[in-house]
Amino acid sequence: MEGVWRSGVLNPLLNMFMSRRYGDFRDILSIAISSIALSQLISNAPFTKLFINYMHSMGFTEKDVNAWLSLATFSTIAGNLTFLGAASNIIILKVLESRYSRTISFKDFVRAGGIVIAINTLVYIPFLLY
Repeated sequence: MEGVWRSGVLNPLLNMFMSRRYGDFRDILSIAISSIALSQLISNAPFTKLFINYMHSMGFTEKDVNAWLSLATFSTIAGNLTFLGAASNIIILKVLESRYSRTISFKDFVRAGGIVIAINTLVYIPFLLY
């Protein structure tokens, strides 16, 4: 991810979700949306590494505790939305299929994952905004 960051290839995509630092609640919401959406494209762990660099480049420091907590929170729960949201989902699905001859459809996974993310978001957003 360091090479991806240095290349700047994903910067236009990152800028679509969070083009600037606001210094208020919009930062928390932008980080939440960015984390959930972009973790589905590049998985949550690599996304987090990339977004740490991005946040530093925007001027976030150790004083922006709620912004960093938002990244930790929403990049973690983002892994619940789709198979690609977290590498561990792929591993578990592979074990389920190879050992138990069962699978979970993408649609069923997203349905359950969407509920999990919605509930978590309703709990975490008020905490992070105040």
